[in-house]
Amino acid sequence: MMNISENLALFQELISCNHRLYLWHFSPEMVLLYTNCPENLVSGYQYFLTTQTQTLLGHAPDGHYPLIMDTSLNILWIADFHWQENALNSIYIMGPVFTGNYSFQRVKNSLTHRDFSVRTLEEVMKQIEQIPIIPSNILFQYAVMLHYCITGEKISYKHFLFSSSRQDSPKSLPENSEKEHTGIWASEQILLDMVRSGNLDYMDALSVSSSLSSGVKYASKDSLREAKSNGLVLLVLVSRAAIEGNLNPDISYTLCDYYAQRIEDTDNVTDISILCQTMLDDYIQRVRSTKENSGISQSTLSCCDYISAHLSENPSIESLASRAGYTEYYFSRKFKQETGMNIREYINQEKMHRAQVLLSSTKMSILEIATELGFSSRSYFSDIFQKITGTSPGEYRKIHFRM
Repeated sequence: MMNISENLALFQELISCNHRLYLWHFSPEMVLLYTNCPENLVSGYQYFLTTQTQTLLGHAPDGHYPLIMDTSLNILWIADFHWQENALNSIYIMGPVFTGNYSFQRVKNSLTHRDFSVRTLEEVMKQIEQIPIIPSNILFQYAVMLHYCITGEKISYKHFLFSSSRQDSPKSLPENSEKEHTGIWASEQILLDMVRSGNLDYMDALSVSSSLSSGVKYASKDSLREAKSNGLVLLVLVSRAAIEGNLNPDISYTLCDYYAQRIEDTDNVTDISILCQTMLDDYIQRVRSTKENSGISQSTLSCCDYISAHLSENPSIESLASRAGYTEYYFSRKFKQETGMNIREYINQEKMHRAQVLLSSTKMSILEIATELGFSSRSYFSDIFQKITGTSPGEYRKIHFRM
């Protein structure tokens, strides 16, 4: 069986196949014992690590798992601790590393505004440019491997400890914050349902959602960055909803990567709004195309869209058949052949799905929800809800209410 030194030597060789990531070995007193970092870089990086001594030793008593250190310069280091007979024997550190081009560019921009001499700035820039950029998911895999090399223990991401020089999180929610997002979840679910179904009439739902919220609320000094962040949140939600609507996951993830990069590359807020509209339309059209190719005709899909957008109006079979351009008898048979249920069953299913959203995210009474969905009485609504969902509206609300 290999010892720790042999394990780490092999580990370094494997990492070097892909990334220039340095390993540091310190005593419990933070005396450097070994590093594979080039000699011309050691002093600068070692000085920085010694400034983290308090952080490292502060975590050491509980340091049986990797510690992710995120510094004020957006540079990450991963530390792990070797214990022997209940005493700290060694501290191992991997780094420095950036986890993205944005972090790297942010540091460069920050340094150019500091009061350095030209020569000093050049030297610092040379060191910064040699720091590897490694995606966080890969870096965390390396942390798991490092821990295994040191301890022989297999762990996962959930075991990691985190330390940041920028920590400033509130211990409690701001006063009255629970009232600031009323109705957003319900309207968001209605919009995402339209993505899942490939419903081209999604603009009304988008308008309602946008009127309730302009996105994630945080104090930003950069309106463009805020718009990009909100665009990325919307993109992730829509891409997952599209998969739930049977869009091929590979296509959805590829689109997500494509639009995420386009959002990041956009340099004004207006263009981000236009891009998000294009993204939404693209996903919905693709989901719709998938459904059309599954054997459901355009006329049936159009009627499904209309039903979803007009649930409170109780659309009749006659009016739906007229919209599709068929006789009532022919349309009823065609609809059931393509969807597996008759029109009334489909309408009630859609109504109950909407009722679940309203019960779990609003304070509307059961009677108000029944009226909103076009039922003549609360009891009739409750009977249909019980039949389709297997529980009463009141019981469903007790379990799922999340406002």
